[in-house]
Amino acid sequence: MDLSVSGSVVEFSAPVDRGAAGLARDFVRKTLVDLGYSGDHSDVVLVVSELVTNALRHTATSPVLRLLGDGGRLRIEVADGSVVLPRPRLAATSGGWGLQLVQRLSETWGAYAERGSKVVWCEMVAGALPVAS
Repeated sequence: MDLSVSGSVVEFSAPVDRGAAGLARDFVRKTLVDLGYSGDHSDVVLVVSELVTNALRHTATSPVLRLLGDGGRLRIEVADGSVVLPRPRLAATSGGWGLQLVQRLSETWGAYAERGSKVVWCEMVAGALPVAS
């Protein structure tokens, strides 16, 4: 686990229903202001929406969203009850582009198994340009 991000940690447990991603987006918008994050808030909201939606789509558990950061750097983590680690798809006709989007908008991302669950994470840096792939 990369611990290069410092600052406050906040957590949100999303419900297992169709409104979960929207509630997570609302939580993130408020939290980014509270953390004083100076990067692109819309990119963060989009990444969180993708990670939470993926957790809901591929598991039957309530995802837990954690944000750690400050004005210049942000770590996003989404934990769920599956040990199956995600991998970006090369092509998809229905969905499947979420992790490619996360990869493009974040400085780095990854996933790890943890006590019968997994955590998908990424780090975003204020002022950083998205990595072209």
